[in-house]
Amino acid sequence: MADKIFINYRREDSAATAGRLHDRLVQVFGWKQVFMDVDQIPAGTDFAAHLNSQVAACNVLLVVIGSHWLDVKDEAGQPRLHQPDDFVAIEIAAALARDIRVIPVLVDGASIPKASELPDSLKPLARRQAIEVRQLHFGRDAEALIERVREALGDKAGLGRWRVRALAGAAAIAVLLLLIGVGGYAFVRHILEQGVKQAELKWEEERRAAEAEANRKVTEAATKAEGEPQAKAAQEAEASRKLEEAKKQQASPKAEQEAAQRAQYSALISQGTANAKNYADDKAIAAFSEAIRLDPNAATAFYERANVYRNRSDFVRAIADYNEAIRIDPKNASAFSERCSAYWNITDLDKAIADCNEAIRLDSKNASAFTDRGIAFANKGAFDQAINDYDSAISGDPKYARAFLVRGIDFQRTGDRDRSLADYNEAIRLVNEALSFDPNDVRALVVRGAAYGGKGDYDRAIADYNEAIRLNPNFAIAFNGRGFAYQNKGDYDRAIADYNEAIRLNPNFAIAFNDRGNAYRSKGDNDRAIADFNEAIRLSPNYALAIANRGLVYQNKGDYARAIADYNEAIRLNPNFAIAFCNRGFSKSKINDRSASEDIAKARQLNASSCRL
Repeated sequence: MADKIFINYRREDSAATAGRLHDRLVQVFGWKQVFMDVDQIPAGTDFAAHLNSQVAACNVLLVVIGSHWLDVKDEAGQPRLHQPDDFVAIEIAAALARDIRVIPVLVDGASIPKASELPDSLKPLARRQAIEVRQLHFGRDAEALIERVREALGDKAGLGRWRVRALAGAAAIAVLLLLIGVGGYAFVRHILEQGVKQAELKWEEERRAAEAEANRKVTEAATKAEGEPQAKAAQEAEASRKLEEAKKQQASPKAEQEAAQRAQYSALISQGTANAKNYADDKAIAAFSEAIRLDPNAATAFYERANVYRNRSDFVRAIADYNEAIRIDPKNASAFSERCSAYWNITDLDKAIADCNEAIRLDSKNASAFTDRGIAFANKGAFDQAINDYDSAISGDPKYARAFLVRGIDFQRTGDRDRSLADYNEAIRLVNEALSFDPNDVRALVVRGAAYGGKGDYDRAIADYNEAIRLNPNFAIAFNGRGFAYQNKGDYDRAIADYNEAIRLNPNFAIAFNDRGNAYRSKGDNDRAIADFNEAIRLSPNYALAIANRGLVYQNKGDYARAIADYNEAIRLNPNFAIAFCNRGFSKSKINDRSASEDIAKARQLNASSCRL
């Protein structure tokens, strides 16, 4: 029987770390050899019996222990660990009784429980040697844990490890370039700017070298031209000219001032880039703003500041800065691609598509531009064009996790569940590779959170958004994503709290207003829902989804005339909007409009599963 690994954890205590460990172990040992929990229990199987059989079949059981592992209580307020039906305790006890290797995994400073704190069946756990896993050093700690698991399984040679590392290394570098920003090149730019800074710091040294070279040439010319008066005179004159030019440049206050300004500009760009990478957005914006003051005609500072604004969901300011960067450098494909992303985030889809077209014209392998254009097409209801663009993005860069994520979303929207799940899983795999190298990559965490959410695993999605928010408390997109996950779990109050924070961080975030409106609608608070949809439409007048959602609230209130007016506008903006046709048909049927059946037929033609009236 093949070696198996069982991950024991408590959701309320360590779901995020357990999920990351599961995905990392799967990369090394394979999917079938790592068992985690209900995600892998076949439908219709007895839960307890299946867990016991899995524990019995495993060779190693990892007990993931966070800071609240002992404290979690049941509905009666009693410690969960001491209850006879607690699956966490049952699994550990079964492994200890069968003399299976049990390894406690201590998360972020948690300590091994004392024997006196454990039920009798679990007391031997206190004597097991533990290993620590810290979020800040997840890649390194996970490798140490994998080594322990290998030893437990009898694989001391570790021959498979290096193959996995080599493959993961190349993939992770590619993914990091994608996930640091929408365009994915911030890290590369940081390295380049550091090179510029070093070059500028050597500027004075090079000028002095020029003077020394001129002196050397004078001596050399004198030696070689012995007996050749005319050649000697010409060489000496040329050497003297170069010497005087070097001295003049060295003595020029203007040249010194320009050199100092260039060095300061480069230093500010490097400082801003470093701050942006560490999510110190305000400091990054201040540095780039000062660089712009020094040189208003340098595209780099505008472009970098725009990226910071975009990352904090301030799309209006981001677009203004991308405009300047493009004005200065009209061939900057990345600036067009990033502005495309900003436009579709404010639902200006035609401008988004135009910008992505230009980015692709300038760079035919720009995976980010293909992906963003696909998103814009999808939001217009053109799913075939969208999926073609995602295919092009993946063809150009098979490690582009974001393209897999959004293609999975659109497969799901069109009812292709199997391909949707496959894409979500691939996006998660690629992000895991990236996070094993940089566990603090906030954008990667958000991509993985969205992929888990697409699969319906909202607890893991929330765990990823939690970590993203911990690393960058000003990341409005992470709050909005977590709110969406809570909403899908039916926890509307927490969802609204997260949407509130996203809107506080970015008062122009139309998508957050739309999503909060849906949460209010789900709670039956129609007036607040309409107010939020109104604000989303004010911010983005062509936001077809918000207009259709407002129509649904009017429909729920029995105001069918207003509902139909909103559905008309949503369909005008998006002629392939199947749900808008379906809802318009329903509202028309309520006022005995005979064209209702035509709308319902059209909805089913566009998407067979969209209209089940």
